[in-house]
Amino acid sequence: MTQVALSFFSIEPLNITFGRLVMSRTLSNLFRINLGEYFLIDDYGANKRITPRPRILFDNDALVIVSKLDQKVYDFTGVNASEKKQNASSKLAKDLGARRGFSVERIIFPSESISPEHLQFIEYFVDEHYFAKMSIDTSEYYRCYFCEELLGDSGKSCASCGKEIIECFICNSPILYGDLVGKCSLCGAAAHLVHFYEWLKALGMCAKCNEKLHPEGIIPIIEDNKETFFEDLHPEEIQED
Repeated sequence: MTQVALSFFSIEPLNITFGRLVMSRTLSNLFRINLGEYFLIDDYGANKRITPRPRILFDNDALVIVSKLDQKVYDFTGVNASEKKQNASSKLAKDLGARRGFSVERIIFPSESISPEHLQFIEYFVDEHYFAKMSIDTSEYYRCYFCEELLGDSGKSCASCGKEIIECFICNSPILYGDLVGKCSLCGAAAHLVHFYEWLKALGMCAKCNEKLHPEGIIPIIEDNKETFFEDLHPEEIQED
């Protein structure tokens, strides 16, 4: 995939920046979905490992996801799933969690309170009109990374402290209060720390600048540099000023 992308860039040099942005976004979405294992529970309580594909999950289904990015096992169970499916998915999730050393989290859907990381998976697997019928409020989960105030529908910046809401370029979700974060030492792209490490282990390059990068090239955030962590995203521009 990298070779194809580089070939594309050489053909259209004027579109390098745009091409990289598109490739990064596409890779991010596919990477999050593909870097996992999926087990669908059938009517008999047996599980079958499946290839992820859109719109296979409904409120009478149960799907267990082993997320390497989050280092969790998600037990997605529909509210109308049979008792046999619920018991089977719960047992499988616990077994897989113990085997891989991951924590297990059970999510009953539909729900009016589903956190962003769960929505990412559910939105991919459910019917395209499923959430159009739901009024899901995720505002309580979105707290400003810097001031901890609820973000609500404040747009691209926090209404309380005015700081920009930064998205993780791996999972495309906001970086929120309490998240562990790292940035690329070459271009300053920010991501959830565990997501960044897994990305580099799999692809070996930063998705923003497409430059080779070792895990040691991730600059982790610490409390002492939290306020200035995102200010130096473009050091060359600061030097020019």
